[in-house]
Amino acid sequence: MTVKIQKIAQTDQGPIELFTITNHRQNSIQLLSYGATWKDWQIQESGQTLSLVTHYTDWQDYHETAFNPGKTVAPVAGRITQAHFQLAGHDYQVTPNENENLLHSGPTGFQQQNFVGEKEAEQSVKFTYTLPQTENVFPGDLKLTVHYNLTDEDRVEIEYQGTSNQTTLFNPTCHVYFNLDPTTSVNEQILTINADQYLELTEEKVPTGKFLPVAAATDFRQPKTIMQGLNALHEQTGKTEFDHVYYTPNDLVATLQTNQRAIDLYSDRDALVIYTGSPQNPQAHDWHDYTGLAMEMQSLPDAINHPEFGDIVLPAHKTISYKSSYQYRKL
Repeated sequence: MTVKIQKIAQTDQGPIELFTITNHRQNSIQLLSYGATWKDWQIQESGQTLSLVTHYTDWQDYHETAFNPGKTVAPVAGRITQAHFQLAGHDYQVTPNENENLLHSGPTGFQQQNFVGEKEAEQSVKFTYTLPQTENVFPGDLKLTVHYNLTDEDRVEIEYQGTSNQTTLFNPTCHVYFNLDPTTSVNEQILTINADQYLELTEEKVPTGKFLPVAAATDFRQPKTIMQGLNALHEQTGKTEFDHVYYTPNDLVATLQTNQRAIDLYSDRDALVIYTGSPQNPQAHDWHDYTGLAMEMQSLPDAINHPEFGDIVLPAHKTISYKSSYQYRKL
């Protein structure tokens, strides 16, 4: 196992560094200090190097994009209705950044910050950043540590640790987009989601508070291609993309696969957001030819406004940790 560190740019936020962890099979992940970003996942098959995640070559593209590919989205991923919540006896109204709602913690979230990265062990890297109260839309100074680990069994493990000097909110995720065969549309790949229910959303994509049973387009309990789901969704609703929140209380969350390889997703939380998108070329994409599938494991979004969704409160001076992992399998 090796960890390689390269300085690739110097900015007002400090040096942008690229970390590469390579295991004994010569499979590797690349990580950027900017946004604590999972930049790439390369595997060796039949003497060829294949990339499993949608990514950019130039780090500045991560700075400019609104798609957040591979970034650590925090303190709170997803949307908060009307950019409003109550916490610890106080009422908070923050500035919305999508319609009247707050999306992904606004423009100063962790995904816009340059973390301090360091080699933690022969197979792991740690990123740390403290978001001060002056930039945090939520209460307090929040310290976030993100641990990335690559095993010799080709499992990528991510752990998030949050600590704040005030009671605040904490629901981070990795906004990674997968495409297990970059020569084809991700729509041709097969998806399985271990979920009987998903959240009802408004037209602005915020939860109503209601759980719906999966059916037809939204039912991925049995493997089917993403295109099969998209065709059913378009027929039923006229919509041309998935941007859905599944309730996934079990350890094994989902599997994405081709006839050659698969990725199994595991989480200690209870939600999976899937989003069909084309972050590599958003202006030119056709809904029949999406370039990636975002699969965001997190707690249910907008939980602070829906007590039945669970607890995303981080008490002052307490550390909370969440873990997720991604297992590659050659079929």
